[in-house]
Amino acid sequence: MAEAVGIAKESLRRWARRREMPKSEQRKRGRPEVVKPEARWRIRAKYAERLGQWGPAVLSCWAEREGLGRFSPSTVARVIADLRPPREERPRAKRYEVAAPMVMWSEDGTAFKDGGRKRELLAVHDEHARYTTGRRLAEGAATGEDVVSYLREAFARHGAPLVLKQDNGAALNDERVKRLCDERGVVLLLSPPHYPPFNGKKERRFRDVKGFVRALARHRVGESLEQRIDLALRDLDEERPRPVLGGRTAAEVFAQDRIELPDRRRFKLEVETRQRELEAQAGSRTEIAAARRRAIMEVLSRYGLLIWKTGMSTDCNARTGTN
Repeated sequence: MAEAVGIAKESLRRWARRREMPKSEQRKRGRPEVVKPEARWRIRAKYAERLGQWGPAVLSCWAEREGLGRFSPSTVARVIADLRPPREERPRAKRYEVAAPMVMWSEDGTAFKDGGRKRELLAVHDEHARYTTGRRLAEGAATGEDVVSYLREAFARHGAPLVLKQDNGAALNDERVKRLCDERGVVLLLSPPHYPPFNGKKERRFRDVKGFVRALARHRVGESLEQRIDLALRDLDEERPRPVLGGRTAAEVFAQDRIELPDRRRFKLEVETRQRELEAQAGSRTEIAAARRRAIMEVLSRYGLLIWKTGMSTDCNARTGTN
């Protein structure tokens, strides 16, 4: 019979033995309890004696030393489960969404290979609309002059945002960039070092652009890198309906959701005042470094320009996440 159904004879014998077992035996599942009552009692007593400071791994070692048996930490954890205090639930973390266009722009750069040489795409996009407000493809690594030049063009075309978010790149933090932002009343917001999720929309944006450029190259669409980047950004900004934007395109949201923004000088003064207060209250270098970010977020929230949502990891002391 085993040969007829294509299975080993021993497998068939085991199946037959299981069929002959009483149904009560067939329903038994799992292994028998491995911790005998005496060992169980002593483990629990030791945990209580040590005021709950010996965890399952330590108690596992102790039990073996005492000759009670070799138990895994997970087995010991089940023995003392009802004695351990309940874990405190952490409050659900928050993320923010910018409430309207022109409140906050985010800029960064990403590298491309073009005929064996490196070129860097600089781009700035509106955090609310996810719309590209300015871009430049630099020859080689971007410089401070490239950043100033393309930002001037973006400000001339759309106006200046209330806040400009940047990472800590040297070109983006050039003194000429800071002077330009001071001239136009733009408050600079720097990302925490080594924390790309702070600029999450921009990271995702560049990933989409690069993916589209590679697809265009595979299908031999566009005669140059510049043309392929133009086609990719046109798709992302003007043609692609975005589920996260309610089915609208980024360009439609950028044009349709405008609101009146607060006075720039007053906004900047409130940020600087709150920053000094937070620095005075800080208890560590980390809190001092995060004071400006916290000040900007608090003042924007006060004006109703940030919408806070739960469900995203964030730490306002150093890391504030975006979607």
